[in-house]
Amino acid sequence: MHSFSKSRVRFVFVVITAVFGASAHVQARPDHNTLCNQDGSLCVSTDLERAVVEIPLYFETQVKCPNDIVLGWELRDNAGKVLDQDRDGSLTFLVASASASERTIGVRDFALAPAKSNRGMLTLRATAIPQKGRHYSLPELSIPVHIETRTTNLTYAVPADQDKFSQAVNNSVENPSHLIPIRAQLHWRTKTVLHVRPGMLGGAAAEAAARGEEDQSRWNVIDYSSAQGTAHLTIIGDGWAGVTYYLTGLDYLLQETILHQAGVQHVIFDPHPDFAR
Repeated sequence: MHSFSKSRVRFVFVVITAVFGASAHVQARPDHNTLCNQDGSLCVSTDLERAVVEIPLYFETQVKCPNDIVLGWELRDNAGKVLDQDRDGSLTFLVASASASERTIGVRDFALAPAKSNRGMLTLRATAIPQKGRHYSLPELSIPVHIETRTTNLTYAVPADQDKFSQAVNNSVENPSHLIPIRAQLHWRTKTVLHVRPGMLGGAAAEAAARGEEDQSRWNVIDYSSAQGTAHLTIIGDGWAGVTYYLTGLDYLLQETILHQAGVQHVIFDPHPDFAR
């Protein structure tokens, strides 16, 4: 278990460019290696068009803007099924910053639903938030993608009794020395998702557990790795009154879920460099 601190709070604002009145559907290619929206405020590598989407979904967006923005997206297959979406930028994080108005923003998603077709569309939708004046939408960017149609079954932990679990969390948080470990009975659930890449099962299972424990603002798994019996996990989210209780319970469920994976004996929660922004 680890306690909540400001260093773990991630804000969903990132910086990219906007031009008023531009069409949301016409896309320009400034070169053969990128695909951009009409005004060039959102660009991705053309490698994304050629790659096959599986779990975790990962892509980077080159962004330019004098204002803060919320970067949202949706992945939909050609049968019309939404595999996942992130409207408020909860799964975005800073990769690199070239200047105050030029950044590279990453997205990593461990929870894609099974697809009905092997082709689809990834659509980026961003809202600019000026310090003064009204919010406004940037031109959309739609990227045709290939999608893996195989599936993976995940097993993750949930409280056997929510009231008893909440009481165990309260006892752990409210003990002055924080030495009372959580002891709670768990049940195990199975969920079918899009195919998970080898080595990423622990991250996908942990995200399934996280999405089963929604509160005022859900935290998400943003990175995972495992080597020599030790798994490393990074989660991101926002703070609110009482978030320490939420994170204490969530960390326990994520840890038990990952320890359920073959070969894992230890779990370490890592901060993301973006947290210190």
